[in-house]
Amino acid sequence: MLHLKEYLPELNQGLALDVGTRFGEFAFSLAEVMPEGSRIIGLDSDTRTVEQAREKNGDKGIEFQVGEGAHMEFADGTFEVVALSNTLHHIEDYDAVLHEMLRVLRPGGWLVINEMFSDGQNRPQQVHFAQHTLEAKLDMLSGGFQRPTWKKEEILAILSRLPLQEVRTAELLEEPEMDRKLETKNAKLVELVEKKAAGKPEYEALLEEARQIQKDCAAYGIQRCTQLLYLGKKK
Repeated sequence: MLHLKEYLPELNQGLALDVGTRFGEFAFSLAEVMPEGSRIIGLDSDTRTVEQAREKNGDKGIEFQVGEGAHMEFADGTFEVVALSNTLHHIEDYDAVLHEMLRVLRPGGWLVINEMFSDGQNRPQQVHFAQHTLEAKLDMLSGGFQRPTWKKEEILAILSRLPLQEVRTAELLEEPEMDRKLETKNAKLVELVEKKAAGKPEYEALLEEARQIQKDCAAYGIQRCTQLLYLGKKK
């Protein structure tokens, strides 16, 4: 969990929305900073993911809903906070989603974007970047959509176009337990390539890539990439 209290210190009670929530990882960070009596909604386009999130975390105060980030059914100005965490690079038309997030955010409410970046990372973090890039290739090969992680300045260039005021940025690290989860995923990289790429022309190259990443992980360790936190108030 990322601790956001120092970056969002004065919030009004109300609704907060986490777009592309998956199992609610970032939604829990929002719950930590929202005043007592607020409601936290986690929105995801995948029905099965929402079902799993409800089974896994439905008793933890997050309301999981199915919905498309580019076409939300909420009224204008519904939310005090609208967030998107480590999802921007998964969205083909991210301008449409960002525009919709601003629509459902009330004037004076906070837009929160959290996105890992690729440059300026230490050696264990470079292992994570390589692993994430391989996962992106496999996702695309399987019919999904995922870009490789952007550089920090590329993310800032996208977000600086938004009509926000009082913009704040910070660089954050996840708690160490997230690194342990990366180690578990690393151990299954070859298995993941075999599952998603077997029989395809890219298979051998991807298999070698997975093995090299595992070797690097054994040599240097793995640490989650530093994330850019970008916050601004809607005008």
